[in-house]
Amino acid sequence: MRRLAVILLACAAAALPGCGEDEEQAAAPAAPADAGSTRLSVEVTRAGPQPVTVTLACGGAEPCDAGRVRRLDRVLRREDEDPARACTLQYGGPEQARVTGTLEGRSVDVTVTRANGCGIADYDALFAALGRTPPLAG
Repeated sequence: MRRLAVILLACAAAALPGCGEDEEQAAAPAAPADAGSTRLSVEVTRAGPQPVTVTLACGGAEPCDAGRVRRLDRVLRREDEDPARACTLQYGGPEQARVTGTLEGRSVDVTVTRANGCGIADYDALFAALGRTPPLAG
């Protein structure tokens, strides 16, 4: 019994230094998302035979244009607005723009369609903010 106690103590003593090393090598906490970082990808489908992709990346060493970010934010937050938003029943076309990524550090995953008057206005405003002509089906 005494021999078993000595063996257990020796094993415990040998394991202690290993515990200290593990704590020193623990993974560093994940870095917080850069609040000023914008990385957007806009993929437009149904505007032609192939999808059209537009990207926007700014922040950090290359600051984002505040006006552009404000306009993009307005379009991309419309998904969160009042569902009773009055929209004309006007079909603008089959185009769909899926916007994914981050806008000023906020995660974005929004699809803008041209299925009604509000969607047509949002689609046009999205591409105006990106400084691009909106891709349209021929």
